[in-house]
Amino acid sequence: MRGNGRARLAIAAAPKRTAGTRRAAACIATLGSVALIAGLACGSAAAAVQQTAGRRAAAAASDWPAYLNGPRHTSYSPSQTTITTANASTLTLQWHVGNGAYLASPTVADGAVFIGSSNGYLYKLDETTGAVLDRYYIGRQPAKTCPAVGVVSTATVATDPSTHQLTVYVAGPDGYLYALSAANLTLDWKSVVGIPSKKISNYFNWSSPTVAHNRVYIGISSNCDTPLIHGGVASYSQASGRKLSEFHTVPADDIGGSVWSSIGIGPNGDVYATTGNGPNGAPELAYSDSIIKLGPYNLRYLGSFKIPASQALHDGDFGASPVFFDGDVGACNKNGIFYALHTATMRLAWEQRIGAKANGVEEAECSAAPAYNGKDLFFGGPGVTIDGTGYRGSVQERNPANGKLIWETGLPNGVVGTPSLDGAGVLAVGTYEFKETTRNATYLVNASNGTILSTVTQGLDFPQSTFADDWLFTANYDGVSAWALP
Repeated sequence: MRGNGRARLAIAAAPKRTAGTRRAAACIATLGSVALIAGLACGSAAAAVQQTAGRRAAAAASDWPAYLNGPRHTSYSPSQTTITTANASTLTLQWHVGNGAYLASPTVADGAVFIGSSNGYLYKLDETTGAVLDRYYIGRQPAKTCPAVGVVSTATVATDPSTHQLTVYVAGPDGYLYALSAANLTLDWKSVVGIPSKKISNYFNWSSPTVAHNRVYIGISSNCDTPLIHGGVASYSQASGRKLSEFHTVPADDIGGSVWSSIGIGPNGDVYATTGNGPNGAPELAYSDSIIKLGPYNLRYLGSFKIPASQALHDGDFGASPVFFDGDVGACNKNGIFYALHTATMRLAWEQRIGAKANGVEEAECSAAPAYNGKDLFFGGPGVTIDGTGYRGSVQERNPANGKLIWETGLPNGVVGTPSLDGAGVLAVGTYEFKETTRNATYLVNASNGTILSTVTQGLDFPQSTFADDWLFTANYDGVSAWALP
């Protein structure tokens, strides 16, 4: 995805390193840049630590361990039923952390929140208090031919197949894929994806790692198309970081076809990726502007779908990651159309317009994956018209069999990041536009009818919110926040 807002990150000073241990006896209300808004007093700190320990022992189903909640990209957490349509409006802020602006989404696992910031650090935060437990610098890209940008890749937490220890996998702005110990963020290994030039803004890791088949899959992309690069998909050994295979979306001597999104793993284990545009004069070169299917072990080409030339944009992309439903795979293009394909044949099952096509001016574009609860698809997207009234964004429910609209709710600003859904029917969806007339916000929506239940926070919201351990975790340009019932 190449939206204007991808590069407009606030520059934040790096905070002083905080020890990676909890101090239950100490009052931590001012630890680092954490504001414990919920009033966790010194007397209740021990209870908070005990609660966190209980969460760490809970089933992994209560975590949100990866972007879009895993390789199938459902963005759905069926075990999370505490926050309901009846009580969502009563959520209260438990803690808030600054340390820069955020485009990466919060990953929640093993009692901690892992998230990268615009200042170039990956943070490990205490899930209950927001205390900074550890941090690791994975780079920033200074302004060159594209504006400056920090960490965008969302971390994945998974068990290393050789050590059997929880490991954090994240792609850094410095061009490396990292594996870090989840216990203390020490380095296990790092491997090259694409090292950026010191003179121009060419390679940049927008993609979030996908872990499957004892491999880590990552997209290869440019920064802001100035210039384009040789796009593709790469896989690495999960245990050692050794590159195992690579697939390029355009011929060896060409550029384009960046994979901005996260790699999806289909029900039968095949690998799916969405791609960006080709070069000027050949915007649909080779596998550009396509959804592609690859073999899981050697990334061998198995099939693809390219959007019709009549629907292609000058700066067209599949910025959205693929999602799987009812034997199909689908993704939304910047032209505003969602394409659903039969996974077996990669032929079109149906297509539906979700919202307005990208115009190069507004940040809003169809770059969000829908959430899928096993029954229906839930979209966030760009501008729509409902009953004659124009809205800059919307949230929608659609039938996965044919894409037909079930309900649609207009929003004052466009949605670029993917909605998330809990098991009690609450959708979290954020808006992201710089030319806002109403301030951007993170909305909680009733998934059964589209009613807006509440607004939990305000600010530019590109990251996906996550439901985990009975709480809601949000991130935006103002920081990371945790919300819970009183």
